Amino acid sequence: MLSIIRSKACRRCRGDLSLEADVYGAYIQCLQCGATYSEEEFRTAVEEAKKTALRARPAARPGVTR
Repeated sequence: MLSIIRSKACRRCRGDLSLEADVYGAYIQCLQCGATYSEEEFRTAVEEAKKTALRARPAARPGVTR
């Protein structure tokens, strides 16, 4: 059994997601609420989240170091 867990990534309850596979193929399921996502649906949501995070990040000022 393949079990990869992504912490706090469920769009429904912010629970932990686990990548599962059965005879019908791979799918992603929330360990807390049981919501099920296809791999493609989950990848699309991750890409949208990355774009949102990049837009929300403040631009770095030249010459300023942290």
